[in-house]
Amino acid sequence: MNPTAYRTLDAAAICDLMAGLPAIAARLGGAPAQWQVREVSDGNLNNVFLVGGTAGEVCLKQALPHVRVDPTWKMPLDRTFFEAEWLRAIQPLAGGLTTEFLHYDPDLYVLIVESLSGHTVLRTALMQGVRWPGVAPRIGTFVAHATFGTSLLGRPFEDVFTARRLFAANLALTRITLDLVLDDPYRDHPRNHWHDPVLTPIVLDIRSSAATLLAVENLRRRFLSQPQALLHGDLHTGSIMSTADDTRVIDGEFAVYGPIGFDCGMFVGNLVLHYFATPDRLARQATLHDIAAFWHSFHESFLALWTAPETPPPGTLRPLAYGPAARVARQRFMDEIMADTIGFAAVEIIRRIIGYAHTADFDIIADTRQRATCRAGALGFAYSVLDHLADVHTMADFLRHLAEHDRTGLPETR
Repeated sequence: MNPTAYRTLDAAAICDLMAGLPAIAARLGGAPAQWQVREVSDGNLNNVFLVGGTAGEVCLKQALPHVRVDPTWKMPLDRTFFEAEWLRAIQPLAGGLTTEFLHYDPDLYVLIVESLSGHTVLRTALMQGVRWPGVAPRIGTFVAHATFGTSLLGRPFEDVFTARRLFAANLALTRITLDLVLDDPYRDHPRNHWHDPVLTPIVLDIRSSAATLLAVENLRRRFLSQPQALLHGDLHTGSIMSTADDTRVIDGEFAVYGPIGFDCGMFVGNLVLHYFATPDRLARQATLHDIAAFWHSFHESFLALWTAPETPPPGTLRPLAYGPAARVARQRFMDEIMADTIGFAAVEIIRRIIGYAHTADFDIIADTRQRATCRAGALGFAYSVLDHLADVHTMADFLRHLAEHDRTGLPETR
């Protein structure tokens, strides 16, 4: 790694870089002068480009020394390193459900992966009313394989401890998660903002509820002190690209070891946000089905990996008990993941409405009063979940609570 070699790449520099990488150049095809470079940066952090040749296309991501959407917010460059390491760890476990790793440059902090230009960002598809019922269960399968295979249940503890040390160095992005998801929204902070004054009373209720704040404190402790498995760390609907038949998880730069329910909760929370942003009864019912299908797929896939007849590698932390006792042990562990999923889903909803980084789901609602009502419905639901967390034990409880809140808090158009 040579810090003085870093420079922000433009189109010409990108072509020069790829021309010096024989495997990448062959994948593109043709001469560098024929290659087309177009910027597709969409997230908050990095520059992203698609580079196409006569034979194919690749995607290039480069870290910037600051947040892309806020140059005053300085950031270390190593986030592409952690994304590259996340891909290397996850591809053997769930390669068909993420992008193919092609190259990492440690001096330029450049990551090159396969192009998914034929796919659509899941959030965009949902906002357009596209219905792909296979996506949610595929994400459940992805999370199960990625987390089980990087946990003490699936790998020797020596390997897990080594990986923990590596990803524990992802300090800057872990700090962003801690601050933006689990801290800032619950206090006055200049990064917080919400569009509609109708939300202010709910915000004040959240910040004055002892039960809610204690629940968030517990989730914050679990996020930092329960390194169960390697997390994606930012598994929202904008980090998933899909077609009707093929789904890929992208953007693993927030990767860190943490509680398995964190990734589950991020995905469920973003589906709930879409649920409240959709003032259409049939579409909301489809989202309820997606949440249930995600959890069922995750639960069954994780247990299938856990109970596979193959002898686990030496050093894995499998239960010593057998028969009914082993089933009890597995169920307790799954119940723990379920509790984390519910809690982290709620904090994800809250931060996406009143914190720094909002979602675009609500922007398609033209009527400002209806938009405010839908946002208030989502925020009120998340507050209710955290305030009564001890009463929500299962995904059925969560969905029942969501449906009941829907009847009392949302307009209906069909």
